[in-house]
Amino acid sequence: MTEASLTNDTHRRLITFAARAGYGARGALYLLIGTLALLAALDLGGDPVGTRGALRVLFAQPAGYLLLGSIAAGFACLSAWRLIQAWADPAGYGRDLKGLGIRTVQAASALVYAGIAAFSVGLMFRWEGIEAFARAAPVTTWLASIMAAPFGSWLSGAVGLAVVGVGVGKVVKAWRTEFDEHLDCEDHIRLWVVPVSRFGLTARGLVFVMIGSSVVWAAFQVQAERALGLAGVLRSLERTPLGWVLLSAAALGLGAFGVFGLIEAMYRRIDVKDID
Repeated sequence: MTEASLTNDTHRRLITFAARAGYGARGALYLLIGTLALLAALDLGGDPVGTRGALRVLFAQPAGYLLLGSIAAGFACLSAWRLIQAWADPAGYGRDLKGLGIRTVQAASALVYAGIAAFSVGLMFRWEGIEAFARAAPVTTWLASIMAAPFGSWLSGAVGLAVVGVGVGKVVKAWRTEFDEHLDCEDHIRLWVVPVSRFGLTARGLVFVMIGSSVVWAAFQVQAERALGLAGVLRSLERTPLGWVLLSAAALGLGAFGVFGLIEAMYRRIDVKDID
């Protein structure tokens, strides 16, 4: 084996490790979000929170620095993997309209995951402004910035529709079992992996639809504060007449998506053979 081949093999092993670490970190965080929401639904002391709230809960634990540092590293790895997917296209989505759309979503998710990693590091080192940012509603903040631009309401509405589209796409993929193509596990494991993964992906897709719909409504009303993030969606479910039922269902679904993340960390087939 040549030196170049050894170098490429090492790079591919590192990319595979980074992808698995990222999927695992995302899975762990969603498991925590789902658990906290379920505790809140059953009136057992939890609180429906989004990603930032869950990170703050982690940091408040005795091993907070270690837990948060692990999550930050994992999301940094996941961000890097998403950028590789968007740029190098190892899965072969191509450059047609559909392929470019998928790769654009991958690039956007890379930015989101990088933001989660940066927020985690900011909490650990108590960066100035992190606490103020933690109390603010990020969806409302960026939506207000977009609305302030020329044609901002139309652009905000387009972003909301795009998020709804991503959510619908996730639900469709879940029920077509397209995720199964990327899993490399034995049949007896697949028997429970597929239904759990389908449930989790469906729940996350529906949450995307609710978030996107709230952004569209906020754009229509020209009121950025009407837009909801993950925490806002969970709290809005909690306030409905059957709040504990709906919140419990959402919590179990998000927890199932967390399990799916751990499944990906163990069994996902990482496409690195075509990366130069």
